[in-house]
Amino acid sequence: MTFAPKPLRLRYGFPEFIATIVLALFAVVVIFPLVLPFLFVFKTQLEYAYNPWSFPKSLYLVNFKEAWVAVQIGQGLINTFIVCIGAIVCTIPAAALAGYVFARYKTRFTEVLFYAILIGYFVPVQMVLIPLYKFNIAIGLANTLPGLFLPMGAFGIPFWTLIYRSFFQSLPGELAEAARIDGAGHGGTFFRVMLPLAAPATYLAFLLVFISGWSDYFLSLIMLNDQRLFTMQLRVSQFLNAYGTGRMPRYAAAAIISAAPTVILYAIGHRWIIRGTLAGAIKE
Repeated sequence: MTFAPKPLRLRYGFPEFIATIVLALFAVVVIFPLVLPFLFVFKTQLEYAYNPWSFPKSLYLVNFKEAWVAVQIGQGLINTFIVCIGAIVCTIPAAALAGYVFARYKTRFTEVLFYAILIGYFVPVQMVLIPLYKFNIAIGLANTLPGLFLPMGAFGIPFWTLIYRSFFQSLPGELAEAARIDGAGHGGTFFRVMLPLAAPATYLAFLLVFISGWSDYFLSLIMLNDQRLFTMQLRVSQFLNAYGTGRMPRYAAAAIISAAPTVILYAIGHRWIIRGTLAGAIKE
């Protein structure tokens, strides 16, 4: 005799109803700033002046062209891509190597060194802005793109070292031992065996470091003075400061163009973000 499993019944009472309402409100708060620019971007300047909160009567796409010229978006995109790629190159290789060493070669010295590096994760960038700016001047990196993405890498290495260390600890140690028996040295074991297995952590690091570099405003504002080197966030902010809300359709177009790369990248790679976040959570 076989017994059919009882269907799972979800309880939905008053507390669940309140939780649903609260979560829906939070969702509206998050989504509203993303939708708001589309309410303005397709309007003419005159239509926005008379009916700013109404739906556009037609798709006025000229705002994108005008914003591209007024904000100089082309150069801003190039500068921002350079900063993001530079931050990735400075962060991921160093963090992966350090995380592997701290996970596989545990001694008292490496443990002390790991926690010494981890202290950097708890140091806010605002605390070291003045000495960091003076240091950039001293070494000739003031008002340069390397002077921006090198500190980004330095502040990102402690966190990603922790992530890589946790991930490498979750991998079976027998894999490294088998590689050594086959004649692979330390470098071969890392690059040919362990690093490919850490692909989820690498994808996660690539996506989040890129998004963080693209979205940075505060550090860029302090480190860059030459307008030719301004990133997208600085250029859009400069346009808003110059014209205020009087050119809102153009500003909305610039904001949409500025946010598009990170939104597209997240839409494509969100599954890797979830996999990379959970990959090192369970240790065999």
